[in-house]
Amino acid sequence: MKLSRFTVNVTTDESGAAVAYSPQCNGLVRTVEYVKPTSGGLDAATDIDIIADVSGAVIWTNDDLSASQVIHPLAQAQDNTGADIVGAYAPICLADERIKITVANGGDNLSGTFIFTIEGVALS
Repeated sequence: MKLSRFTVNVTTDESGAAVAYSPQCNGLVRTVEYVKPTSGGLDAATDIDIIADVSGAVIWTNDDLSASQVIHPLAQAQDNTGADIVGAYAPICLADERIKITVANGGDNLSGTFIFTIEGVALS
């Protein structure tokens, strides 16, 4: 399957809040990278919630994000009865949906960059 990589820039308002969206995606979320710029980056107390905007699947939630970071998100796996399988995780699937980034406590008019790698297709 094809890997697609795209960037979402986020800039907070005067209250330190922001909401940004990726292009529409179809595939599996493989990596999420937060890149903090050398100056003017989001405050050290920044809280982020990154979810799939249709399914609501949680991709990354982090309080006090203070430095650049890369994650490889996975979701809790369940068996065919819906019970969690202890220690088992599965890729996060996106089907015709965008990734929503919500920022709180990010500081007044500050910015950061999120880079996503999707195994599949990111549409513009």
